[in-house]
Amino acid sequence: MKSPELEHVYEVDVEVSQLNENGHLKPHAYQFLIADIAGRHLNRFKINADDTIKYGLSWALISQHVEIVRPVNGCETLYVQTWHTAIKGPYFRRDLIFRDKNGDVVFMGVTFSILLDVNKRSVARPKVLDTLPLSLPDPNPEYLFEAKPTRKIQMEFESYETRNVRNSYLDILGHVNNCRYSEFAYDALTPDEVLRLGQLKHMEIYFESELRPRDSFTIGKAYEGNSIFFSGHNNDKNDTSFDVIMTFEGDEE
Repeated sequence: MKSPELEHVYEVDVEVSQLNENGHLKPHAYQFLIADIAGRHLNRFKINADDTIKYGLSWALISQHVEIVRPVNGCETLYVQTWHTAIKGPYFRRDLIFRDKNGDVVFMGVTFSILLDVNKRSVARPKVLDTLPLSLPDPNPEYLFEAKPTRKIQMEFESYETRNVRNSYLDILGHVNNCRYSEFAYDALTPDEVLRLGQLKHMEIYFESELRPRDSFTIGKAYEGNSIFFSGHNNDKNDTSFDVIMTFEGDEE
C-alpha cells in the first residue's frame, strides 16, 4: 500500500541568501531546505515540535546526509516528497527527494532523529509515542541511498580556528542550532575549496554533543582523497560536538 506521506508534494524556492557569490548552494542551505520541508510535513501530520513539546518531547537530529545529483540552478523552485523510512533502536529515519520542474532529481536527503526528553535531557524511546495521542504514518521502507545514523571518525585534525557560542547561534532548545554546524565548516573552506562547491556530491553531518551558551569550540580540518573532514571540539566539555564531511566529484567513499 502506498504511504499516505507520498501523496504530498511540497514546493520550496531557493533564496538568494542560500547561494554564494559563485551561484553555488551553500552547504548549510541544504540543511535549511531539508528542515523546511520536514517541518512542514510533520506539521501536516501533527507531530512537529509544537505538538511534541506539549508532552515534554522534542525532535533532535543525530545526523543528516545529502546526495547531490546536480548543482542547484540559481533561485529555482524545487518539488519535494518525504517519508518516514524506518525506526531502528532510538533512531527515526526520514528520506527526502528534491526534484526540478521537469521531475529530474536535484538532490536527496536522509535524516536520523531521536525523541529528546527536554526536561531530563535524555533520549526517549520510540515506544513513548504509543502512550501519547501522537503517531507517525507507518514506515515506507524505500531507501534513497545508504546512510547510517552515526560514524566513528578517527583523523588527525589540524586546528583552523576557535570560536565562542553567540546568541544568534541558539535555537528554542537553548543550544546551537544544527544548521549552524555546516555553516561553521563552510567558513573554514579556502577560496579554492569554495569554488569547488559546484562539484560537491555528498555531505554528512553528525551531531554528537550540544554546544550551549558561552561554550568555546575549535574547528579542526583534515583531508582524505577528495573529502574534507571538519570537527567541532567543545573546549569546555573536552568532547566532540559535531563532524562534517564534504565529498567532491571524483571521490569514492
